[in-house]
Amino acid sequence: MAPSPSLCNVVQENQARLVRIVAGYKLELDVEEVEQRLRDLQVLLPHLAVRCAYIKPSTLAGLLRDPGSLVPRLISLRGLLPGADIGQVAAAEPELLLLRDLESLQASLERLRLLLGPSADIDALVMQQPRFLDAELVDEVLAELRRLMPALDPVATLLRDPAWLLRVERGRKRLGDDPDT
Repeated sequence: MAPSPSLCNVVQENQARLVRIVAGYKLELDVEEVEQRLRDLQVLLPHLAVRCAYIKPSTLAGLLRDPGSLVPRLISLRGLLPGADIGQVAAAEPELLLLRDLESLQASLERLRLLLGPSADIDALVMQQPRFLDAELVDEVLAELRRLMPALDPVATLLRDPAWLLRVERGRKRLGDDPDT
């Protein structure tokens, strides 16, 4: 028997509350200050609120450290991916706002365009799966697709079904091990 939707909501809210408490502890902030910063963050990234239960506490702490400082980063990301909903992408992959410098992200996008060709809609791919921003991962997946299905064009296969990115992805470095979480 599946849990009732209301039970799922309670569990999700409890998980979100726990993530907020741990993030506040990491920042040495009281609950009221965490909630205020979360409201400020929600103005910038409305999609993030529904994902709060699934974000690592260390990531949420990084986002809450100074929500206003994320504005220039969001604007820069919009410039790099003008056809993507940056708020939705950031909610799906919030580490994007913290971990990567914009120069390496821009280089990754340029490499991605070379790997996938001029007809690839990079913005749409990133909207479907933000992990496309990792050109090294895409290159590894294309190599694996070549190995697994030598008769097929790996780029066409990946563009036709972007879920191959997750199906073929391998390696511990992609698991996101973080001793601070």
